[in-house]
Parts: sequence; structure tokens; C-alpha cells
Amino acid sequence: MRDIQNEEDIKKLVHSFYRNVEQDERLGYIFNDFAQVDWEEHLPKMVDFWSNLLFQTRRYKGRPFRQHLPLPVKKEDFSRWYGLFEATTDQHFRGEKAEYAKEMAGKIASSFSVRMEMEGKYNRSKNQNNHE
Repeated sequence: MRDIQNEEDIKKLVHSFYRNVEQDERLGYIFNDFAQVDWEEHLPKMVDFWSNLLFQTRRYKGRPFRQHLPLPVKKEDFSRWYGLFEATTDQHFRGEKAEYAKEMAGKIASSFSVRMEMEGKYNRSKNQNNHE
């Protein structure tokens, strides 16, 4: 198994990861049912995001946190998201860039979770966050 080396590898990682997210019983609900993500629009943005993180391409311009704030996420959803990212990466790649991608994904999940807690997200009505 080889490391993440180019745009095709990033595309493979991103598309495989979000296919797993779509099929996950909890995260799939958030992305598909609640947010109704347009995958044809979202996936190229995520490829740009990870391309920028791993290869400094500067193609991604955006502030992703605010877009996640309205979602009915629970604190543990970030661990679930990271677990899927880590498993997907390990399924396809081994090496320094793959390890760096997992490290960055972990930092993103942790940061988003802390920021949502700071915004009072986890203290809101239980009914808003009850979908299992």
C-alpha cells in the first residue's frame, strides 16, 4: 500500500470517506436527511479542502465551521466522523501524508467539537438532537 501522493489519491480518499459517511446510520442522517447535502457540489469542495491541507494548493477558500453549526450533531458524532476517516485512510493508504491526513482530521474533529460546545450547541433542547 502506498502513501497519498497526488490529486487522484485525495479524490479517492474523499469520495471513499464520504461514501462511508453517507452509509453510516448516524452521520448519514445528518448529511443526507437533515442537511440534504448535494454530493456533486460538496465532494469537489472537500477534495479542494484536503488538497489544500495536504499539498498547500490554496484551492479551498471557506470557513467550514459555521456551516456545521445548525446541524443536529452530538459531541460523540465527531469521534464517529474521525473513526470513519481514520478507517477509510487506513483502508487505502499508508505513509507520511496518510498519517498527516489522519492527524489533521483528528484536530478538525476536536476543534469543531470544542467550538460547538463553546457555542452552547450541546446544551440545547434534547429533542433537537435525539435522532439515533
